[in-house]
Amino acid sequence: MDLARFLDGVEEAFAGDPQDSEPIDPRYGQLVQDVAGYTSAAELAVLNVAARLLPPDECYLEVGSYKGRSMCGAVQGVDDRVFYVLENYLEFGMQGEQARQELHDNLARHAAHADVRLLEGNCFELLRRPGLLDRPVGVYFYDGEHTATSHYLALGMIEPWLADEALVLVDDATYPMVSDAHDAYIARHPQWRVERRWDARSNDDPLWANGLHALSFRRDAASARGSAETFDVRWRRLAYAGALGPGQKAAWKAIHTYPGLVPLAKKLYPSKKASTID
Repeated sequence: MDLARFLDGVEEAFAGDPQDSEPIDPRYGQLVQDVAGYTSAAELAVLNVAARLLPPDECYLEVGSYKGRSMCGAVQGVDDRVFYVLENYLEFGMQGEQARQELHDNLARHAAHADVRLLEGNCFELLRRPGLLDRPVGVYFYDGEHTATSHYLALGMIEPWLADEALVLVDDATYPMVSDAHDAYIARHPQWRVERRWDARSNDDPLWANGLHALSFRRDAASARGSAETFDVRWRRLAYAGALGPGQKAAWKAIHTYPGLVPLAKKLYPSKKASTID
């Protein structure tokens, strides 16, 4: 993935400074109207620039698609690349077949021209599966669980799959727990850096929702393919697999069964509608 071309492409996709202006192409605003979700038109424009510049021997990977708005935006005008979606269909008030069907319906309506491959399950379990993807990941969009551990693992566990030069887009990045997590990861892994921060000025900002950060990854000898998992990633992965992940899964199921728990859950676990931005 050519990161310089991507950054130039983002500038060209907006009427002015991307931080303060709308994307030029009206399709993204229309998708916001047509497909339920939380990704803003500006974020869709950035995702689409990334997808358009993706080399043919690399793939685009999205974690956390909800009802598919972000993927529908990414694939507009792109019919010759491979897109993967990792989704476990667990959201407040949604679960199982209902979530799956809405995602499939939206992709059929807005992304039927594209090669979109859905993989069901927890991303941190799937990413340990050999042969999961058929090519390196040139663009990675993470919009999964919003906890410090999850966001740290979101970078650590994708690293072996990334192309030698890759773009990583982190959603809801204005949340302190998100930006702090990727800043902590970058401090330990010099192959990474933050290229752009499109931050939200308020919760559910009309332009940038809850923020989007563009990170870059450039492979070096320390991160060569086949390198052993680093200690900082390993202990977090084991903690997640042993306690945090199962606990979150149980919480989602309890909320689905007992909707009265939603107010408490929103205080303990930040959702796109619950968190505030300082």
